[in-house]
Amino acid sequence: MSTITTAPTHLSADTTPTPSVRAGLALSAILGLSNIPFLFADIDWGAEEPPFAMLLMNAVIGMVSVVCAILAWKSGNRKAIRINAAALIVNALLVVPGLFVETTTFIRIVSAVTIVVTLVAVVLTMRRERMPVRVID
Repeated sequence: MSTITTAPTHLSADTTPTPSVRAGLALSAILGLSNIPFLFADIDWGAEEPPFAMLLMNAVIGMVSVVCAILAWKSGNRKAIRINAAALIVNALLVVPGLFVETTTFIRIVSAVTIVVTLVAVVLTMRRERMPVRVID
């Protein structure tokens, strides 16, 4: 008698997200939505205010992240999850200067929290659960 090991042949791009992936998607949606108030709020930026174009880019990238998080939440689409992770990473890179320029303590704290939450969200959303492999005898 022989043992045949098979992998699932009907893998689709759309699967139900696990609870950890959904937690990461929720964090990424919150991060994306949190970029919008910086466009309109009267914030004490410190010595130098960031360019409006950079704030606008952060808001647009945040909205891309929110849309991808909603799509991935509903369908588990891996492409939406990857685009979401890329948007989060670009957003975090745009926030890094807030840690090093002469600015207020509030902006430094927001920058640090954004970077840490981004790392957590990316790790949670990109985690893959091991799928059991059926062995047919």
